[in-house]
Amino acid sequence: MLFLPILATLTATATAVNNQKREFTTIQPAKQHHEHKHAARDVVGTVVEYYDQSGNIVSTAFIAASETTTSSETTSVSVSAVQENAVSVATTTDASSSSSSSTSSSTSTSSSSSSSSSSDISGNLDNFESPSTTFTDGTIKCTDIDSLTEQDGVIALNWVGYGGYASVMNMDGDTSTTCESGYYCSYACQAGMSKTQWPSTQPSDGRTVGGLYCDSDGYLYKTSTDKEYLCEWGEESAYFKSEIDEEVALCRTDYPGSENMVVPTLLSSDSTEPVSVVIEDSYFKWNGASTSAQYYVNNAGVSVEDGCIWSTSGTTVGNWAPLVIGAGYTDSITYLSLIPNPNNEAGTNYNVKFVARDGASMNGDCSYVDNTYTGGSGSDGCTISVTSGIVDIVFY
Repeated sequence: MLFLPILATLTATATAVNNQKREFTTIQPAKQHHEHKHAARDVVGTVVEYYDQSGNIVSTAFIAASETTTSSETTSVSVSAVQENAVSVATTTDASSSSSSSTSSSTSTSSSSSSSSSSDISGNLDNFESPSTTFTDGTIKCTDIDSLTEQDGVIALNWVGYGGYASVMNMDGDTSTTCESGYYCSYACQAGMSKTQWPSTQPSDGRTVGGLYCDSDGYLYKTSTDKEYLCEWGEESAYFKSEIDEEVALCRTDYPGSENMVVPTLLSSDSTEPVSVVIEDSYFKWNGASTSAQYYVNNAGVSVEDGCIWSTSGTTVGNWAPLVIGAGYTDSITYLSLIPNPNNEAGTNYNVKFVARDGASMNGDCSYVDNTYTGGSGSDGCTISVTSGIVDIVFY
């Protein structure tokens, strides 16, 4: 796994009130260069968003955090157009993709149809149905992905190249194509759910590992022993909704884990699917910062197998998909973001807007129409907040 050092840290200052501060792991995709043999890793850092009292973003600054312990350089940037009554909301952003899995992912060939993909990844629970199958240590073989998918919410990623897992890594950064002794095997959950397993001790170099542990006896063991179930629902405050004729593959990053965008949600024509709105206060924290869900969104018509991968330059799928959507929930507020991917400036073959359902309370202005973002800071994307009810992320 390649981790390029980030040597600059940005700082931003502005007048704010109430000391309202939100920190969570999100994303600023790295600009990839066609001439490089290795792809750049997406930037770790902090986005500082300044809101007016109506919930509208009036200014945004990115604060990159250093991943190297040997050197760092501080640069100051001013934040303009910040009103005196603005509220500061800080969001810590995490790298959402690594280049190590490119060989297994980008070379995967898919011949199955979107309809078969949908049945394979739909999971065994209805939307927001409570899981009831508890996981017992030492009862499922590390390589038995079929038995693992009998656990509520767990799905197999058979196109990724890791025996149905999202990634297989150890603490030293080594990877394997099969879940084997001494490795953490990161599994995927159905749309709207997140995995519950990761070791409390994480690598010190900025990498993360997640999933179940394969012990020397060849069986799987929990890494978060306080969790009964392998998958859990997020906050029911947002759904993806399609008003277009073709299917859309939304690919969530495997985090904690490889950070590759391989965890699928397949949005069929004229359908809805739950967004994994991560409950940040109780979910995985990296270096003290909470986590949000991040989706790389492919153009309509791209299958899950072709789109939910680590891809290569010259393509428009996976880490080269044109749009990123972020979702998180903290302090009784849901935050939903549309974020451009600098690796693909061609745009999408659909538009996206946020639509509040009856009775919902939504603050902010954010949409993506004809490759243009409205609201927020324009070309840097935009964010809305939801204080009650459900908001649809509509593809049209």
